Amino acid sequence: MRNVFIDCGTNLGVVLKRFMHELPDHDFYAFEPNEKLLQSIRDEVERAAHSPRVEISHSAVWTHDGMINLFLGHHESSTVMPGKRVPPVYEQQIDYGSPVPVPATDFSSWLRRTVTPDDHVVVKMDIEGAEYPVLTKLIADGTLGLISVLYIEWHYDRFSYMTKSDHDQLVGAVSACVDVRDWD
Repeated sequence: MRNVFIDCGTNLGVVLKRFMHELPDHDFYAFEPNEKLLQSIRDEVERAAHSPRVEISHSAVWTHDGMINLFLGHHESSTVMPGKRVPPVYEQQIDYGSPVPVPATDFSSWLRRTVTPDDHVVVKMDIEGAEYPVLTKLIADGTLGLISVLYIEWHYDRFSYMTKSDHDQLVGAVSACVDVRDWD
């Protein structure tokens, strides 16, 4: 049995470093599609008090392997999902006119290859709306059960085509299988 922490949407790496301190006996995996943030993640890992196993992937967590368009905004608002509204607190809105192609990882398949049902797997997921298709696939193919604890920031209120009812239904389905903790 292994203890595993997976950071989906690592951003600058600050949260990853925090979990490295809190969970020193875990192996760490970090996914970040914005290439401009990778050096910050590496710097945060190097500043950690101990050196656990950390694998950093320049990739968006998604429903299939390949390439996907990343729409850049403020570093906390970039997304692979079209039509995201950004709260006015951020001065920089998302640039949907200049997408950046980035690698995408089929998170479900990756989980199946990387962890076992005996592992204790903690996932932090802050993927700016992509949580809905990703989690829907994890439920459909049964890989959601590989996750023990899911820290998640939900973004249904940022997309006009997502309803509160659809959001609540997915939250209920995920919560029935996994210990879900809201992430903010």
